[in-house]
Formats: sequence, structure tokens, C-alpha cells
Amino acid sequence: MPGDHVNGAGPRGSVITRVTPIAIDKFLFVEVETRDGIVGTGEASSWAHLEATEAAIGKFGDYLVGRSACDIAHHWEVMRRFGSYSGSVIMAAISAIDIALWDIKGQRLGAPIVDLLGGRFRDRVRVYGQARGASRAELVAHCLALKAAGFTAIGHVNPFLDGVEPQEQNRSDCQRMDEAVATLFEVREALGQNVDLGVELHRRLRPAEAIQLCGRIGAVAPLFLEDPIRPDAPTAMASVQAATTIPIATGERFYASGHFLQLLTTNAVRYLRPSIGLCGGITGMGRVAALAAAFDVDIIPHNPTSPIATTAALHVALSVPNLLVAEFPTAHYTDDVATTDHIAGELVTATPVQQDGHVRLGDAPGLGTALRDGAIRRQPVRPIRVDMKLRADGSPMEH
Repeated sequence: MPGDHVNGAGPRGSVITRVTPIAIDKFLFVEVETRDGIVGTGEASSWAHLEATEAAIGKFGDYLVGRSACDIAHHWEVMRRFGSYSGSVIMAAISAIDIALWDIKGQRLGAPIVDLLGGRFRDRVRVYGQARGASRAELVAHCLALKAAGFTAIGHVNPFLDGVEPQEQNRSDCQRMDEAVATLFEVREALGQNVDLGVELHRRLRPAEAIQLCGRIGAVAPLFLEDPIRPDAPTAMASVQAATTIPIATGERFYASGHFLQLLTTNAVRYLRPSIGLCGGITGMGRVAALAAAFDVDIIPHNPTSPIATTAALHVALSVPNLLVAEFPTAHYTDDVATTDHIAGELVTATPVQQDGHVRLGDAPGLGTALRDGAIRRQPVRPIRVDMKLRADGSPMEH
């Protein structure tokens, strides 16, 4: 059987000898090593539940050690279908391991991962930087800095702003909506028309509120509107999409192909947002892209994590025909860190570089980057505590 390559059906050096989860700062990585010393690196994106994901990686490691690293598809299905239970934590663990196994395969064959996926459909990937701001002025300033750095598209533009908003409970819904609309128009005026905007709503609106907002921001001409409502009900998302010509993009919280299929069959989105560290790694994102292509829908890979996951997503993005733009993390979602460069670049041996709004990948074998020696000592683990913003009545809301 495929898992028995160690008994002579495949290269003896491909036997997996260790699977090591590595938590650094707010990131969770995995290293998978084979008998001949090849080390593959992957990353999980279940950012709020990394502790549980780390435990799942450890359990899957018990299964993988002693088996061949060559059988990526076989291991993917075994880990996903074992026990008849799945979920975001399980799929995040599988995603990290899958990326590492593809990294190993590329290194073994002396080819970049994109070459193993059918080669390059495009020679560079258009990317967008992430804007943040706890005030309108701060958001505009960060957008202008990203434009000056060369980005031709900017995402994570949150009209309700980021960070702590003590005034949130003291404003009427009318005030909140008016201020959000004004923020978007001020951002557009500051940037001009030669920068595309991805508007990020963080699932915080009700369907009726989302429809109202869409009706007022058409002149801003968003490239896409991300997560206007919670993605729990595709029919509700479809009602919002049917009421606006602004393209809706969602999917970053989805881990199963069936979830994406529901969005497509209900005509709930114009773009899918698979997260490579959650939807099954390189194998999973490739499947989501193929599914989307059958509906003539493009993907916008979601990615708030380190250069490990970013580079993995770029390999897929280079290879698929149905790509709009890819996320290039210039901000932490869970604090006020914002830059115009890729976050966490100090942790890895090579970082994707944005130039003129695009990123190119070289011909280094495998992923083309790895954790630096001593990276684990550079940043202590920073656990993400359970917390939610509250509405005026004390009920929780997304943020």
C-alpha cells in the first residue's frame, strides 16, 4: 500500500523520522524531517486555536513517523478521514503538514513546488498589502504608505477601524454607518483611482446592515467586499450579494471543500478566499481553486501569517488560472503592528519581496524558505486569549 514505501516501494531516504510543531510568537509551524536529512517546513493558520492545533500535529506525527514523505495525497486523506471527525483545528494541522511534505518533495526533486503543480501560469503574482488604523487618519496614513511602497492594491481596509473603540457603545447605528462610509470615501480620495481597495468588514454586520452599507459605497469602487456578515449561512450571504454589484469575497474560515461548494452553488460570492494554513495546505488550496474554476470564480488567497504560509500560497497562486490577487501580510490581525514589509521576515531564511505591487518566486527547490536557526528563541509564544468586542447591550460581535 502507498503508506508502506518504507518497505521498498519508494526511496528509503524519504522515510519520515520526526514531525515537530514549533510555536513562535503568534505563529505555529511544523518541521518534518526524513531519514536522509531533508527538512520540510509548513505553517498552520488557525490563529486563535494554535494550542489545540499543535496537539493535533503531534498526534499526526505519531502516524507519519516511519512512513514515506512521498505519499502526500494518501497521508492527507488518512489524516482528514481518520475517526470520521474533522474541523478547523484538525484541518489546520493537516495544512501545515501538507505544506511541509510538498516542501520535502520539491527539495528531493530539485524543483520549486510550483513546477510540481504543473508549472507557472503566470510569472508573478499581484499582491495587496494590509492597512490598519485605530483612527481614520491612521488608516489613511497607512494606506498612503503602502501605495508609496509600490502596492497597487490595498486590503484589510476596515471602515469601522481596528483596535479598541471605547466610543463604540455610545454611538447610534446611524452614526456608526455614516462614519464608516465617510472613512471609505476619505481613503479613496487620498489614494486616487489608481489603487484598488479590498474592504474588510470582519463579519460584524447583519445582512440588512451589509446591504445598506453596500448601497452607499458604490462610488468607492471596492475591488471586493470581504466578509460582510458571518459566513454561517450561505443563503444569507447570497441575499447580500444579490442586492449589490460590489463583489463579495469570503472563505477564510472554511476548511472543507463542501463549504466552498455551498457558496458557489448559492451564488453567494464572486471570489473565494481559501486560507492555505486551514483549507488543507497546498493540496487543499489546489482543490478549492479547481472547484472555483468550474464556476468561473477567481480566488483571493487569505493569509495573515508568516512568510512560510505566504510562500506556499504564492506557489499555488502562480500555478492556477483563476487568481485575482493574493494577500501579502503587512500587519498582525491581533495587535497594532503594521509595516509595508512582510511581517515576521526575521524568522525565515527568505522572504517574498513586493515590487510594483507584485511578487516573483525564484527557482529554489521546494518551498524556497525555512525557519532560521534559532528562530524559536527570537520571539516567545504569545497566546491569543478568548475575547470579543461587545455591542451596547453586552452581546458579542465579531471584530
